[in-house]
Amino acid sequence: MDYKPGMTFADVGAAAGVSTVMMATLMDKSTIYIQDIDTSKLKLRNVEKIIDFYSKQSKFDLRSRNKFQITIGNKEHSNLPEKTFDLIHSNATIHAFDSPDSMLMDLRNKLKPTGRIFIRDCFKNDHSAGAYCSDKKCAKPLMTIDEFISLMKKNGFALVKRSPAIKGYPVFGFELVEPSTKESRNRN
Repeated sequence: MDYKPGMTFADVGAAAGVSTVMMATLMDKSTIYIQDIDTSKLKLRNVEKIIDFYSKQSKFDLRSRNKFQITIGNKEHSNLPEKTFDLIHSNATIHAFDSPDSMLMDLRNKLKPTGRIFIRDCFKNDHSAGAYCSDKKCAKPLMTIDEFISLMKKNGFALVKRSPAIKGYPVFGFELVEPSTKESRNRN
C-alpha cells in the first residue's frame, strides 16, 4: 500500500480489528482507525486485548508507536473524519455494502487529496469464486472485476495498482480522480 511512517490509516469493515492491529505491527507514528458497523464485533475491550496480544508478539508496545481509534459507521457512512486519510484499506467488504455508491462517495470524502484506497475482495468467476459470497452469513452477490472497476471509476477513483491475489483475493489500489479530470472524461 506504499505505507510510510506517520500516515493516517483506516481499515473499513475491520470486524473485531484483528487484521488491523496485525498490520499496525508494521506501522510507526501513525493514527490507525479501526472501523466497522457491527458493534457486536468491534468493541473497545476486545481491541485492547488484541493490541496487548500483538504488542507481546512483536515485543514492543503498539500504543507507544501508534494511536488507535475505533469508529462505528452505518450502512451508508463510515463516520470517519473528513479529508484525513493517507490510506484506507478494506478487506472482503465491497460486496457486502448495502449501498456501495453511498459508501464509496463517503470514503472518497475521507481521503486527503493525495490519499489512496486499497480494496481486497472476492470477485465473481475469479479464482474459482461463484456468483455469491461463500460466507453463509453473507451470501451476497459478487461483482466481476470489470463491474468493480467500473463502480470505482463512477465514484471518482482511478486504478493505480493491482497486486497479485493473496489467497485468491486480488488487491486493487485507487487514487482520487480530480474533479476537472472526471468532468472532462464524462464529456468525451
